[in-house]
Amino acid sequence: MKTTKILSILMAVLIITSFSSCKKKGCTDPNSLAYDAEAKKDDESCTYPTSAKKAIVFKTTATWCWACGEWGGDYSTDLSNDYSTAKVIDVHSNDVFSSTPGDQILAVLPSAGTPHFYVGTESINNNYSLITSAVDSELAEAVEVSMVMENSTNGSAMNVRVQSQFLGSTSGEYFLAVYVVEDGQVYQQNTTNGYDQNYVHNHVLRTEGSNSGFGKAITILEDGNMEEFDITLDASWNATNCHPIAVLWKRNGSSYDFINMVY
Repeated sequence: MKTTKILSILMAVLIITSFSSCKKKGCTDPNSLAYDAEAKKDDESCTYPTSAKKAIVFKTTATWCWACGEWGGDYSTDLSNDYSTAKVIDVHSNDVFSSTPGDQILAVLPSAGTPHFYVGTESINNNYSLITSAVDSELAEAVEVSMVMENSTNGSAMNVRVQSQFLGSTSGEYFLAVYVVEDGQVYQQNTTNGYDQNYVHNHVLRTEGSNSGFGKAITILEDGNMEEFDITLDASWNATNCHPIAVLWKRNGSSYDFINMVY
């Protein structure tokens, strides 16, 4: 009698489990980054590339540079507050925040002092009005590629997947970069009043998914591209404050033209 009761319970559990499995909801479209191979019923969670124009701003900076800790930092903060469709990335030189991808970016950018601002790879005079004007011009350009990104972090492992769909010409050499940027790093910064030991550094470029300044070369596919990056975060970084920015570049001689990005 007891055995029969146990078997009945097990059968009920199996039926419920099987029913739940059959009814699992999720994205059922394999053409979406959100595709769930185990999903049996679509729940409208699929994501697709969106044609929204963005702008990227590189700022060269350093902890030993007093102006970087003054108006340079203010410009970065103001740009972040003024634009929801633009991202600032701080590229450090010769200090604790320097990185191999950062050095490679600096080698390509037109030479200038520190701090200095670039919209894409175009050098802009250090005047906030001129910088915002250049950002506005970038945002007004036609969208050449739609993009979407999904990412997850588990401990020190960050996984990033990027989907892109070209809307126009695909001639030329294209590169996809995934920059890992960290906010909220407290470290000394030179200022007009000396070194501030409690200075908060934001937008710090930590690494790039392929450890290259402008990413990895990609072949543009007619049906769109899906690229995946597995990135190891350094133990000295705060993983919670690290986030990826995916940028598509087009090689232009020895430099690169900014196409679009997603974050």
